[in-house]
Amino acid sequence: MKPGLRRLVALAVTLALASAAAACGSPAPRTPQAAAPAGARQNRVPGEYLVTVAARDRVAAIVDLYGQFGIKELRDLGGTVFLLRVTEDPGPARMEQVRGGSAHVLAVQPNLVYGTRRPGSAP
Repeated sequence: MKPGLRRLVALAVTLALASAAAACGSPAPRTPQAAAPAGARQNRVPGEYLVTVAARDRVAAIVDLYGQFGIKELRDLGGTVFLLRVTEDPGPARMEQVRGGSAHVLAVQPNLVYGTRRPGSAP
């Protein structure tokens, strides 16, 4: 192979490897978001939580843990995730505290509201 062609092939291989490395690189680590100030507007639906159970037959664990807050609705969202609506909303921190180390309820999180706004509109 001629020296000029060898350099061209080496350059092409180097560029291909650099491009592949950039595409497959690790994403930047996520930093936890700071808690919102007490007066800040919340973007969650009050009294609604998404609850993930270890297995579909563990729904009774949701009732056992969160029945004290007055369950209005428990809707199957598919798989092992359920929408829980309670009449007395204790807040996300208390819901997580009640979940504690439950082996049957893997996660509980507030039902967040997502949306878009037009450029120039008020937040």
